[in-house]
Formats: sequence, structure tokens, C-alpha cells
Amino acid sequence: MQTLPGFARKYAIMEELDGGFGTGTSPEAFVRLDSWDGRIVASLHIKGLKQGPYKYMLYLIFSQGDGLVAIPAGNVSVSFPGSQGNLEIDPETLKMHNTRPELVKYAAITAESRDKMWIPLFASFEKSLKWDENLRQILYRKVSRQPEKKPESSSDENKETAAVQEKKEDTTDTDKPGTENSGDKQNKTAAAPEESGLVKCDIEKLETLLRNNFEQIHPFRRGNPDYTWYHVGDLAKLSNIMYMSGVNVPLFANPKILVGLFRYKHILAGLYKGENYSNFFVIGVPARDENDNRPFETACRWVPVSGSDIRDLGGYWLVYVSMRTGEIVV
Repeated sequence: MQTLPGFARKYAIMEELDGGFGTGTSPEAFVRLDSWDGRIVASLHIKGLKQGPYKYMLYLIFSQGDGLVAIPAGNVSVSFPGSQGNLEIDPETLKMHNTRPELVKYAAITAESRDKMWIPLFASFEKSLKWDENLRQILYRKVSRQPEKKPESSSDENKETAAVQEKKEDTTDTDKPGTENSGDKQNKTAAAPEESGLVKCDIEKLETLLRNNFEQIHPFRRGNPDYTWYHVGDLAKLSNIMYMSGVNVPLFANPKILVGLFRYKHILAGLYKGENYSNFFVIGVPARDENDNRPFETACRWVPVSGSDIRDLGGYWLVYVSMRTGEIVV
């Protein structure tokens, strides 16, 4: 950072994060931040970012106490073959967010369409800072136009809890997950039209993206047919798929998921389709035993495996996300 009395400057080269927004090649951008008198002016030079049905925005992410906060600098105009412009964050906005110009850490250009968000370009202003999926959560909360929907009534919540309990019992009748429930097959249908207003996540889109990007596997010898499992070795790709499908839970902010991936070279991503539209997205974190690497204290359960070809693998910690509310179900 170049510092003069009352003036500071930072530079960063923005690189492609989410693909599909380039005009034949990967888009590029250069961002320069000039700050003085408590304000920040961002100068952008963009090349190769395609035009389309998106609204592009520049966000700067600042330290805020022990956390981070994303502040929009403004709309980004796109033209062929490249464009440039200046955007400003005023001192009052920074004060309102309890941060200062020197605390800026990252820059991100988002592409927004309806209630969806992608990040075509991203940069950090310090070499030691790298991309982390938790940053996507920070940006998504800022970008999202829709408030989090909660269950309509206590009866809905009770139905959700009962469905989870029934689902868990299905996977624990033996020491391996999955004994088939005779009534489940006939109830595995899409949500009825009158229920569509309650469905937060797009299960059909999620299922299609998982199938097109990951290998379907059968990790449990006596697998429940209501589950479909995928072998995931790329957390960034899985996280993109989750966000594109409306599954916006900050699962990957938990370092123990990364420990499981590093140790066993994979995690599980699964779909459970039960009765009464009780559909769940499931993350399986591999571990040695039920005393090892538990990712969440109360929001996960242990399911052992036997006869695995993977050395020291004793089973998986399963985390369930409701496709109706988009929240982790305990």
C-alpha cells in the first residue's frame, strides 16, 4: 500500500472465480483503490466480461471487528471488448458499517439475476488472503433480495422435525444406514402446486447439477433407496452448485469438513426424498469413528460403514439441510 499524508492506494488484479461469464476467454479486471478523507474511489478496468441478462456489481469486503462486511461500491457497466469506470464509497457509508478504508481486504464483481448470485471476478489486496467459501455467504446475504423464510406455523415446524426423525430412524435400524420404508417410494413426488410457495431450494436443479458434475456412488452396503449419493472431491464446485440451487447454508465455513476432505480425498453429497415432501440435501463428512472430527456438535449424526476400501474410514457424519427452508435441520 502506497501511503502519503491523508492519501492511500491499493492495487489488485481480479481473476476468474465462477466460470461462464467470459466472451470466449476468461474475463480479467484490474482494480485500484484510492482513499482520502475517509472515502474510497475504486477505478476498474475490465476485459472480456460478457454482456447478458445480469446486473454486475462491485463489492468491497472490509474487516469489521472480528468479522467481515461487504459494501456495494455500485453498478459495473460492461461493454465489448472492455470497459472502465470509477465507483465511490463515501465516509458516511463506511462509518455506518463500522469500518475504515484501510481495512479493505477483498474486491468482488458479482453477477445478479433475480434472486441468484455468481462471482465472475475476485481479488484480495493481501497475498496472504485467499478465497474462502465463507466470503460467498457474506456476499450472498448482501445481494439477496428475499428475506429468509421461516416455517409458516409451529405445525409446519413439527412436521419438519417429525420427518427428520423418521428419516434418521430409517438409517439406524442396523449398524449400517438404510433399511427401506415401504411407504416412501409411492410418496417420492415433486411438491404439489399449493406447496410451491414453501419450497426455498430448487431440488430438480440441484439434482441435475450434482449428476452432471459428480460420480454417483453407493457408499453404504444396505443403502436406503430414498437416498442418492455423489462422490465430491471439489468443494468449490459443490459450493457453486449449492448456491445456484438456493442451498445457501455456510457449511464449508467449518474447518472439520476440510479435514475430512484432506484425509479421505472426498466428502459425500446426497439427496433424500421422503414422504410429505420432506426432501433434504445431505453432506457426509468422512471420519475414523464417532469420536473423530465431528463437524457440528448437535446438527450431525454418525453413520458407520463396514468393509470400505478406503483406509481408516469408519463412517460419515451426516448433516441434513431442508430443501423447504434452506436451513440445517437438527
